[in-house]
Amino acid sequence: MPKLKLTTKGAVEALPHPTKAQEHYWCTDLRGFGVVVGAKNKTFVVQRDVKGKSRRVAIGRFGDITLDQARKKAEQLMGQMRGGVDPTGQRKAAAANNMTLRDALEKYERYLVAKERSPRTGAGYRANLQRYCSDWLDRPMAEITRTAANARHHLIGDRNGKHAANQTMRALSAIWRRIGREYPALDATPTVNVDFYPEPPRTAVIPYAQLPEWWAGVHNIKNPIRRDLYIWFLFTGTRREESASLRWNQVDLDAGTVHFPRTKTDPFTLPLSDFLVDLLRGRRSCESTLALFGKDCEFVFPARTRTGKIGHVTEPKLNENEVALFTCPWTPHTLRHTFVSIAENKVSIPATHGRLLVNHALAKSGDAHSGYNHPDFDDLKRSQQLVTNALRTAIWKFSYPQRPL
Repeated sequence: MPKLKLTTKGAVEALPHPTKAQEHYWCTDLRGFGVVVGAKNKTFVVQRDVKGKSRRVAIGRFGDITLDQARKKAEQLMGQMRGGVDPTGQRKAAAANNMTLRDALEKYERYLVAKERSPRTGAGYRANLQRYCSDWLDRPMAEITRTAANARHHLIGDRNGKHAANQTMRALSAIWRRIGREYPALDATPTVNVDFYPEPPRTAVIPYAQLPEWWAGVHNIKNPIRRDLYIWFLFTGTRREESASLRWNQVDLDAGTVHFPRTKTDPFTLPLSDFLVDLLRGRRSCESTLALFGKDCEFVFPARTRTGKIGHVTEPKLNENEVALFTCPWTPHTLRHTFVSIAENKVSIPATHGRLLVNHALAKSGDAHSGYNHPDFDDLKRSQQLVTNALRTAIWKFSYPQRPL
């Protein structure tokens, strides 16, 4: 890199603009001070080591600041750097602390898209923050203190419930930690000062012996789309939003698969048992569904939106009329619990298969051997069929006179 005495305005003006790459010129009079010359601009910089690492800091463009101003700023920065201060880190910290929570949320949503996560995750975080922390969204992150986070958690808990309070603080923590990866100098998430409310685990299941009764109740549901959706939940253990929005272009009945491109964890392909293939074939040929939504409807479980357009079932929980058909309360998530319970306790399939079939992340047990287990599609399909068989056995245990499986 060329060196010369950068002490006069004329010396800087005389530096030629390169036609290709940038050219660096370093001052022989003030070590570490230089000019980076590009095709159009000339930028003053300072460079030196800080704690063993080389750091270069842009001071300003020639023309926006004078040579004298640049030299004084360079001397000031070099003094700080000799003292171990990293101006680059300071600037990043300032940028992070001055970033608003709204900006951080938008960055986090872009991260979720890049990771192909379920859109519901970002939407849920945004909804909680807009509802319970709207006054924080346009504040710099540095102003959201640990004390403020703790106080807001208690306020939400008192007014809106403990679950809402915990969910909101989890959203704040997730966003904060992701931004911290880009800006390491960002202060720790203020939720370190939040005492999360205890949340009892959701353990509700349809007892094995009550599955025939559940089957009888579900077949008394008049809407065939909702009926089939509930049966689908029980026999797949899938998440309600991912299945309620299922499209026919995700389904391959000949191969016996359903592909979920975006989920809460990773994209995955679900193997179908013989019963599930028949269920979807029946869904596709259902006369009442075809009459209401047409043969070109893209959704497996269609419904009308409030404006009358064709969409998918958006509220898969039981309505008031449906609740009366059952003696014990349940939700779609109850059916997910039931599937997992049947898979792990009534069927002899590997634990890894049970997790993969419901698209749970594999446990990081620290056991090196577990990392060598890579079940293929046929392995999972056999396990899926075994779970289906166990459910069918339970349903027909008392020979309920319902439609054949």
